[in-house]
Parts: sequence; structure tokens; C-alpha cells
Amino acid sequence: MTHADALDAVLRRAQSQGWAGPDPYDGLLAPLGRMGISLGPAARMAFTQAALRSSTFRALVRPPASINPKGLGLFLGAVLRGRGSLGPERAASLGRELLGVLRALAVREGRRAAWGYPFPWQSRFLWAPAGTPNAVVTATVGWHLMAWADQGRAPREEESLARELACGAALYLSEKLNHAPTGSRGSAISYTAGDSSRIVNVSMLAGRLLARVSRSPSGRAGSCVSPAEAARMGEQATRLLQFALSSQRPDGTWPYSEEARGAWVDSFHTGFVLEALLDLREWGWMVPDKTLRLGFEAYEGFFDPDGGARLFRPMGSPYDAHSAAQGIVSYAAMAAGGSVPEPDRRAAGDRALQIARQSLERLWIEGRGYFAYRIEKGRRNEQEYTRWVQAWMALGMSAALTLGRVPEPARV
Repeated sequence: MTHADALDAVLRRAQSQGWAGPDPYDGLLAPLGRMGISLGPAARMAFTQAALRSSTFRALVRPPASINPKGLGLFLGAVLRGRGSLGPERAASLGRELLGVLRALAVREGRRAAWGYPFPWQSRFLWAPAGTPNAVVTATVGWHLMAWADQGRAPREEESLARELACGAALYLSEKLNHAPTGSRGSAISYTAGDSSRIVNVSMLAGRLLARVSRSPSGRAGSCVSPAEAARMGEQATRLLQFALSSQRPDGTWPYSEEARGAWVDSFHTGFVLEALLDLREWGWMVPDKTLRLGFEAYEGFFDPDGGARLFRPMGSPYDAHSAAQGIVSYAAMAAGGSVPEPDRRAAGDRALQIARQSLERLWIEGRGYFAYRIEKGRRNEQEYTRWVQAWMALGMSAALTLGRVPEPARV
């Protein structure tokens, strides 16, 4: 099994299912879950966690499949990066299809565009009914739409639509969410328009899209934000970056949130922050070398020497597909960083490919065409999660392909 084979299989399976599938946090979509929504936050969270942690409970309540816009954005990013393996015609066809579904699912308000999860969701920080636009989904979708628009290969109409939606996402992040001051120079962005959370990785994902749109060339489709809007987005990106820089702990890690209830540290959220820092640097923002050095030194603690990806830093922690995929993407971003010293770039590329190989060896389910969720205490959980695992792994496999260090067999 190669990176190209896995990417091809995951995309074919997802497309054949209409891009719909289960999600770890979709429990409240189940008929019994919907009945419990009115019981309040504790009941909602308990039901969601039961559907996540117990395969028996999930099989009993049977949440219906749903189409997750974040997964669509990740699949779009995977198609773009994997274009050389997929072939230009298939990549163009997949991109056109994904772009059409994203347009249909967008919540539009004037020039703004936003997306949310297709299921009701209760977290430690907030309650969001199904479809509520949020920063994470909107920033992720917008980022990959902007990359698709910037590729220069899409027909003019598709490029224009992708850019319009991406800039609409940036406008939503800039204008509709709460930007709360943190210290004298920073700001944190809220998860939704109705909360005041201060989550580090959320702010960084939003910040990198705001930065990119504020400085992105207009391209064939023309300018999509005004000079005043671009200036505001650039300032917001700077303040969001300052929030992340000030939130880094002495050991190089970042908490999920600066609030006490979000003090934990895990692999993939750390990877989100590091990837966003590298992207911000590529778009001209000043990210100190020390911040990245300490961050990646801490990030190494989530991976075994052979590339096995752990959810948390203790070595007894589960092998986790989401963490593995983000690990590939984060190290690939470092390997591609124009301001990263060449020895560090080579080492990062090697690390990304090592994680990718271990993902194929440990988590790929032969004969089914998808990746397992995780391995815990020696037992592999083979539940198929479309957005949480398959879309992320498609992006990870495509990132491994861009490194170009492992010969891929000729495709017939």
C-alpha cells in the first residue's frame, strides 16, 4: 500500500457514499439523542461521549450519516495536493464536485460565507445547534478554497467561486465573531458568534486565513476584499498571532484554551498551531524561530521514535489517526517552509514520511479502503469516521506525496 493508493481508495469510498458518513461527535443526531437535547448541557455531553466511546452504544442508537463541510474542505485540500497522483482530469472533476457541495452548504449573509457542523454539539465551552457556523469549520474550508482558487488551473468560473467563498469566510471571521483582547497586543477569536471562548488553535486557524486573504493577489477573478477590509484582516491576524505567542508555555506546548477548563494539551491541536504559525510566516508575519523550535521539540513528544502517532505525550497513550494525519501535515509544512534551514527541512520531511508509513502499517484496514480510528491498549478501533479520520488521512497522504522522497509505482 502506497500513499497514492491510500489517497485514491479513501477518495473513491467517500465519493461513492456521497461524502456522507459517521462522525465521533454526531450522537445527538440519533433519534434518542435528539430527544435528550432539552435535558441540558450535562445530558447532551454525556450522550455524545457515550456514542463516541462505546461502539455498542453507537450501534444501539445509530446516528445517521451526515455531510460535514469541514471534511469536504479537507478532501478538497487532499485533491489539490494529490493532483499529480490522481491525474489532472480526475482532480478537476473531484474539485468541481466538492466545490459544488460546499457552495450548497454555505450559510450566506451578504458577501459573508460560513459553515458549521451538521450535528448538534455540546462542548465544555458552548452549545451549538446543528448547522451553527463556527470558526474552525469556516477557517478550514476557507483555507482550502483559497488554495484551490490560487492554484491557477481551475476554469475561471470555478476559480471565481472558490475565491468568493474563501473571501466570504474571511469576512465572516473578521466581522461576525467576537475578537476579545488578550493582554495589550493580542486577541482571541470566539468559536461561534454566540460565545466568548478563547481557544488557541481556533484563533490560529482563523488568523492564517485572515492573513492570506489580506495579502493574497487578486488573480484572474479580481479582488475579493476592499483595501480597508484587507487592512482590518491583517491587523486581526497580527493580534491573533500575538495571542498564540503569549500562550506558549515554557515547555513549548500550548493549552487548548487559556481558561482553566481548557488547560489540556494534545497532539493534533498542537499540530494545528504549528502548521498555522508556519503558514503565517510564509505570508509575511514575524514568527520567532524560538517559538517554532520549542514548539516542534514539544511536538516530538507525541510521536514514537518509529513515527507512531500518540494522542497524548505519555507513551501509553492511544495511537490516533487524527493525530497521525496532522503530524504528517505539520512536518510537511515545516519541510516546505522557505525560511526553515535546509537541515531542519530535510529532517521534517523524513519525519512526515515516517509517520505516514506507520499510519499505513498500523491503521490502514486492508480490503476496506479506509483507516481505523485509533489503537488503544493493543486493540484497534475500526470504526469509520469520515471527517475525523478519512478526510484528515486523505490530506495526510497527499502531503506525503508532495514530499517526493518515496518512489510511487506508475499508475495504470
